[in-house]
Amino acid sequence: MASKPEMVKVTSKGQITIPSALRRSFDLEEGDQLLALPTEFGIVLKKVEVPSVEEFQERVRERAKKTDVSLEEVSELVHEYRGIDD
Repeated sequence: MASKPEMVKVTSKGQITIPSALRRSFDLEEGDQLLALPTEFGIVLKKVEVPSVEEFQERVRERAKKTDVSLEEVSELVHEYRGIDD
C-alpha cells in the first residue's frame, strides 16, 4: 500500500486525478465509484461496490422471503425516497 501523501489538483470542473501509485494500491479502475465523505479533517474517499440492478433485485427477493415486504413495496419505497413519480 502506498504510504506517502500525494498532491492532486482540482480542475475547473471540480475533478481530480488520483495518482497511479494510489490507484494501484487501492485497486481503483476506470468506472469504479468512490464515496466522498466529509469529515472534520477534510474529505475522505472510499471505494464502494454498487450492485447492478439485477443483483439488487435478487437481494431484495431473498430478503422478501424472510419478511412480509414485497418487491413492489420495496420499489415504491425506493421511488418515494428518490422523489420519482411512476
